[in-house]
Amino acid sequence: MKRKIFGIMLVFIMVLSSSALAAAATIGYVDFEFLFYSHPEYEAKNRELQESAERLYNEAQAEAEKLETQEEIDALAARYEEQFEEIEHNVRLALITFILQIIEQVAQQQGIDVVLPESSVIYGGINLTAPVIEAMYNAYGISVPSAIRDLLQE
Repeated sequence: MKRKIFGIMLVFIMVLSSSALAAAATIGYVDFEFLFYSHPEYEAKNRELQESAERLYNEAQAEAEKLETQEEIDALAARYEEQFEEIEHNVRLALITFILQIIEQVAQQQGIDVVLPESSVIYGGINLTAPVIEAMYNAYGISVPSAIRDLLQE
């Protein structure tokens, strides 16, 4: 009898604790790709990247004219490609780091415990994309462009 009561109480406690844990986690989600391409500095950073690519291409062309073998040209191309990839990585990392910081701030302000990419959510959750966009632009002291606002409302 005692075992049966203990077993029932144990099951009851497990049910209560699991539902309490589930209720404790508030989940939000964001459209990270939209956030990335809507970043206030995205266009400027993209231009910087294109300018860097052109500069590296011109430098590589000038150096390639002095080379004689295909092996030397291949090595030169690999070196310049590596330099471009490093520049591209640094640009993307700066944008992504900023976006992640803003997501964290917005989530904390709204009492969200977990933020997922929108593509991972099947049902439920709170869409934080619009508040994150607002916070990103506020951090730069500018308002969200109307074109971005329109896309958020679709």
